[in-house]
Amino acid sequence: MDQLNNASIDKDSKEKRRKEIFDWIKTIAIALIVGILLRLIVFEVVIVEQSSMSPTILEGQRLFLSKLSYTFSEPQRGDIIVLKANDQQNYIKRVIALEGETIQIKDSRVYINGELLQEDYIDSSLVYPDFSAVRVPEGCVFVMGDNRPSSIDSRSSSLGFVSYDDIIGRVLFRLSPFTLFSR
Repeated sequence: MDQLNNASIDKDSKEKRRKEIFDWIKTIAIALIVGILLRLIVFEVVIVEQSSMSPTILEGQRLFLSKLSYTFSEPQRGDIIVLKANDQQNYIKRVIALEGETIQIKDSRVYINGELLQEDYIDSSLVYPDFSAVRVPEGCVFVMGDNRPSSIDSRSSSLGFVSYDDIIGRVLFRLSPFTLFSR
């Protein structure tokens, strides 16, 4: 009888272990799936591979990007965004002008609807070419890098206005050194 009880206890113990292992595997699988979905849909960490946002953002820094920022709202002036430039490359730029606004650059100063844009985030000694007044089309933004002389941005015919559909997300903060980005 004792052998039967021992065999029954061993069987129960093995079943408990098997169930516990299955529960751990299930928990890990769910965590991986949730992590992958969050990475694909909600956020992303990007590494800066260009100097067009210098000195605000430097090459090699890691940025935390929210992919859902514009799901329920539209881009705002001053937002730092990651956008799809072409099939091989994404750019990091600052939103300068919004849909329906007129932008003009004169004497290395940006004017929105005829008013000088205050830009504390750029070096005021930078010199860059004038840009004739243009109106930003609906569903688009005009973006520029903070390092204006070395930036391929909306002034360039290779990029031009950026459609909302080409915006991957908004940069929320720099991971190292940690810095929040605000307007």
